Amino acid sequence: MLAITVQTESGPALARPSADELAALLRRIGDDDHFAVAERIPGADQVFLQTWREGTGPFAVEHRDGGPDRHLRAECADAGAVAEVFLAWARGTECWRTALDWRPADLYSTPGLDPQTRAAAEERARTDIRTGFWMAEEVAQGVCDAFDPAETPVTVEQARRIVAQLWQERLAEQAQWPAQTDPDRVARAFGALASQGLTALMNFACCSGCALSEVAGERAEGDRGFVFFHYQDTAAAADGHSLSIRYGAYPDSGADSAAIGRAATAALAAVGLPVAWDGDPTKVIEVTPLRWHKRLPSGR
Repeated sequence: MLAITVQTESGPALARPSADELAALLRRIGDDDHFAVAERIPGADQVFLQTWREGTGPFAVEHRDGGPDRHLRAECADAGAVAEVFLAWARGTECWRTALDWRPADLYSTPGLDPQTRAAAEERARTDIRTGFWMAEEVAQGVCDAFDPAETPVTVEQARRIVAQLWQERLAEQAQWPAQTDPDRVARAFGALASQGLTALMNFACCSGCALSEVAGERAEGDRGFVFFHYQDTAAAADGHSLSIRYGAYPDSGADSAAIGRAATAALAAVGLPVAWDGDPTKVIEVTPLRWHKRLPSGR
């Protein structure tokens, strides 16, 4: 088994694959999966080997060993050669360093993208990055999806470059944050609520309607009610507003929605968050004021 994890587009990370499993995974890049990111076990910050491929085109292979100044890139049309590079890197041998024509990567430029479109794409990316819940590849896909491909197309590669630059800027910002932030406190409160027989979900679903229709599918045995905030709530908090907390009782539980609201406010207050709620079960709970300094998820 190889002491790495490999994350692809289509499924959960594969931990400690065999050499054959890794080779098979890489051979399918360009079809159902377009990228694979390998990280060592135990992991190290900003140390990874990854590849991207569109259809039957060449593999773009990138290695990073720390910051952006230690990010190398190469192209290779041979899937077998790419697999050998990944295997050598996973095994800790040095032959991968000379197997491809590695060059310093141009990580951030977007040739062919007009400045106005790039500025709009950056703003979209910043919005998703500030929430702190989305992986970089998810942010990049969101940027692509925000533009009409027939009018102002932004390719996946352009979006990834835009996100890469803003991601690094955010990492630099969060290095100055305190050890515990308000989103850390929110996560602690939701953990406590989950232990009290509530379905407690952060950044769950796109809106209230979708979340309310889907929350029962996340219900654990014995849960009497639910507490959540959805994507739009997260975005509002990241934009400097309050965080709206939504809650309710499952109809078959015999529980009371007001009691669920009281449990939620108590848990939030217990971790030091300011809570505004008048006890009316038809109204959302507001966490305000707060500073939404949520650290970026690890990985890519």
